[in-house]
Amino acid sequence: MSNIKFNLGGIGKGSEYKTVNLAEICDIEANIMNLDSFCDDGTVDEFFLSHTLEHIPVTEYKKFLQHMLRKLKVGGKIKIIQTDIGKLIKMWVDGKIFFRTMRALVFTPATRCESNILQQHQSMWSQEELIKDFQSIGMNAEGFDAGFWQYDVEDDILPEETKKDFGKDIPNLGVIATKV
Repeated sequence: MSNIKFNLGGIGKGSEYKTVNLAEICDIEANIMNLDSFCDDGTVDEFFLSHTLEHIPVTEYKKFLQHMLRKLKVGGKIKIIQTDIGKLIKMWVDGKIFFRTMRALVFTPATRCESNILQQHQSMWSQEELIKDFQSIGMNAEGFDAGFWQYDVEDDILPEETKKDFGKDIPNLGVIATKV
């Protein structure tokens, strides 16, 4: 039996995961909030979300986690990689990045949302807090080292400040939650 794996919010085709997004260049062109449109309860081996979970509306967040849980097989996993807001704020407090750099990652700049409002960040977590969210819905959860990404986000009003931080390593969080 083949593994059923979905990359929610991913782009492209033909990897180990079926990509699901509203873009035509995906394996499945669908809204990731409507899991019923492309998978049945208890059938999924893994959901992968890379820099996607922070775009889920806060009013739908808990329901979305529970919906993914319902779709998983026992032993199925949810793997999350995204910016670790706790480490990002520490970088700002320690003077390693400018305030506007930190702010642009917490509150998506308007220019990034103009062409696609779904780019707007709705929530952010530290690794520890995201683990607690998954545990609260009955999953086993643990962190892993998800590395970094290179900063490249301009502030809408003072882009020269954020450009000074371009190329700096921004820490990701990594969480794997398993259905028991």
